[in-house]
Amino acid sequence: MPSRSVWDARYRLAAGRPPAIDPFLGEARAFLPKFSSGSGTAVDVACGSGRHSLELARWGLRTLALDFSSQSLRICSERAEDAGLPVEVRCVDLEAPGFDLGSECFDVVAVFHYLHRPLIPALRRATRRGGIVIYKTFTLRQREFGTGPRNPDHLLVENELAELFGGYRQLLYRETCENEATAALIAQRP
Repeated sequence: MPSRSVWDARYRLAAGRPPAIDPFLGEARAFLPKFSSGSGTAVDVACGSGRHSLELARWGLRTLALDFSSQSLRICSERAEDAGLPVEVRCVDLEAPGFDLGSECFDVVAVFHYLHRPLIPALRRATRRGGIVIYKTFTLRQREFGTGPRNPDHLLVENELAELFGGYRQLLYRETCENEATAALIAQRP
């Protein structure tokens, strides 16, 4: 994994107007329970500059934004404050041995374009019973596009994402290979 200073430099260069949310997050909204303002909780794992964190907060979820880059979190925090949204940021090494999010802490666990397989058990534990996991990341076929991750440690094999959340109620699952090769899952913890 690149060093924190490499990630911070990337976000310093990319500061400015936030990119739009991934359309898959928009699709997931229909599967979320209705929360009165501030009653639900979410975590956005490897949040980058917080585009999804802010959207989850707009939906009435108290949101925890996690990332390795302090620069990305500064951007996220400033955007949340400017918008008056309840987003807490935390700089963490998601790949540190033993990293844990606690047990049944979140109604929504969101992960976009990040894969560290040893983290999956922590994500499963952190999801409350009846809670939703929203996960979208690249598959091995992404290498055909010449962009994105190339290391197989960061790419899913066919149907792997569904298997990683086996035992959860699958609400939506798809694998696509059009402009990018991804697997996307919305699943509910029983």
